[in-house]
Amino acid sequence: MKKLKIIVSLIICIPIFVPTALLAMLCEVFYLLRLKKAGRAWLYFWLSITVWWIWVSFGAKFRVKGRENLPAKGSKICYVANHQSMMDIPALFGSGLWGGIIAKKELRKVPGLNILMKELGCVYIDRKDIRQSLKAILKGVDNLNSGLAMAIYPEGTRSKTGEIAEFKAGALKMATKAKAIIVPVAIKNTRSLLENAHTFRRIPVTVSILSPIDTSKLSDEELKDLSVKVENMIREEYKVLPDEKR
Repeated sequence: MKKLKIIVSLIICIPIFVPTALLAMLCEVFYLLRLKKAGRAWLYFWLSITVWWIWVSFGAKFRVKGRENLPAKGSKICYVANHQSMMDIPALFGSGLWGGIIAKKELRKVPGLNILMKELGCVYIDRKDIRQSLKAILKGVDNLNSGLAMAIYPEGTRSKTGEIAEFKAGALKMATKAKAIIVPVAIKNTRSLLENAHTFRRIPVTVSILSPIDTSKLSDEELKDLSVKVENMIREEYKVLPDEKR
């Protein structure tokens, strides 16, 4: 059932990625004309259609909680979410949480996807190279300071069990160095769409946007405990979100 579900979903889904990658290139035209805001608006518009088609293809019933917790436009924003599936990035974008992703370097080699990631302001990281990881953090800080939102999955990799793993030490440095507002996000059931696909019925996927934390207003002591605080917020929310059978 899993293989059949994935094959059928991919057959329906994949065709939209070709025009998406090509149309993303139009952003470069906007940038050359010094119409950066228009270019990014175009990118987000087309990607919203792509994300909607992904949910249709994989049979997701999508729900967003806590939109009222989003900071005002123009704020330095860093989204921090749990990571259980390749579908977590579409989950963020489908919730309107646009921004660059801190992603593993291997994704740079994926044709089409690398074009989109470049336009979104994504930053690649090599977890095995400390020096390169620091450069990636500083690039993320630059993005935040320039007004581009960023997103990070502090577990470092996808959960293989669906449970939230411990956050990596220093995962929030990008946000604290930029004195950005951290927006914790809990995502549930995306794993059942792909990695643990087992049914053709619609799967309820929930994205819950939690109360923001302005790191510019935190004391040194509060900054030390920040990672644990954010992790606990996401864990507690994850527990109460409905599973796929509810």
